[in-house]
Amino acid sequence: MRIGLLYPAARPLDPRNWSGTPAGLAGGLAANGVEVVPLAAVVPPGLHQAVALASHLGGHRGAVADRMPVRQLARTRALGHSVLAAGHLDAIVAMGTEMYNLRAVVDRAAPCISYDDGTLSQMWANPESDISRARFGDRHVRAWIRRQEASSAAAELCAVSTRWAAASFENDYRIDPERIAVVGMGHRPRTASTGDRSWDVPRYLFVGVDWQRKNGAAVMEAFARVRQDFPAATLDVVGGHPALDAPGVTGHGMISRDDAAGQRKLDALYAAATCFVLPSRFDPSPISCLEAGSAGLPVIATSVGGAAELLPGGSLVVDPLDTSAIAAAMLTLADPARAQSMGAAARLAAGDCSWQHVAGRILDAALALPGQGARQHDGARAAGSGRAVGGGSHEGA
Repeated sequence: MRIGLLYPAARPLDPRNWSGTPAGLAGGLAANGVEVVPLAAVVPPGLHQAVALASHLGGHRGAVADRMPVRQLARTRALGHSVLAAGHLDAIVAMGTEMYNLRAVVDRAAPCISYDDGTLSQMWANPESDISRARFGDRHVRAWIRRQEASSAAAELCAVSTRWAAASFENDYRIDPERIAVVGMGHRPRTASTGDRSWDVPRYLFVGVDWQRKNGAAVMEAFARVRQDFPAATLDVVGGHPALDAPGVTGHGMISRDDAAGQRKLDALYAAATCFVLPSRFDPSPISCLEAGSAGLPVIATSVGGAAELLPGGSLVVDPLDTSAIAAAMLTLADPARAQSMGAAARLAAGDCSWQHVAGRILDAALALPGQGARQHDGARAAGSGRAVGGGSHEGA
């Protein structure tokens, strides 16, 4: 089976794109015996410069300029050329569909499945999201939402990471639930040994690039309350945090995905911790929660978004605006037996959420599309990796 993986960038499989999701999904498809064909959007440098100048003259900045109509047209045409150059494809998996016209790109070249962790409508409704009203104008975002809605309608099937996301595709974009498949979110498992972990003293770990959206200040406040009952407790903080000066807290700053030494350090932090804390103000499908689960850590997750679905039995879900609830969850998981038991459940759940599992479910969805049933996938599918997850159901993520 030959599948095109479409992401609107010059290097679609760059691990820095969307927290490594396109690269992870490509690896998962390849592990299922698929030949993966990256479908790139190579926009001429001169056009980039023209859009930047127009943006400056029009008073636009940053990502707003990146989504101006002229660049959308350029991306659509570039992706269309990439699809034509790829030759025969059995299917196309498309991501970032708010940034181009999917119908014009695929033009019946092959059955198309979109993959998302939520809708822009969900993001626009939450002031803590990446496209909040404080950052972008109403006119721009409504155009992006219309584009994503049209792309979803153009795809034969919309694959999503959670039931939370599926509900928005059905209710906000009016997609038939029979055309929605909940396939889970993948992650890169943490590989450091956890056999020597001590559960006797609470060791909390926070990993979040966006300090504000990931709710770092609330975690700090909650941890200060925990220290009143557990003076030996510690909190390690990784990401874009400010200067930290509080008893028991150690800041580690940003750790890049391509920093091998830094990733070994992060593995060690996961291996030593007894609880992962990420009560984000908004989070569609936080991959770091799955990574924590793969390291055997129980997780304190947010109720805003789809995080509650990722680690059944291995997470406590809290209101991110209720610091007392965050502290209470941290105190609950200060109990060694409870933390160890939930950590084992989290590891079990995360074990069913590799990119290979997600890709297997997408393949099953592709083979179930009209006209595809006769096509047989002759790759080496791993046992259990290809279970279908239909619209309205959720399995292992």
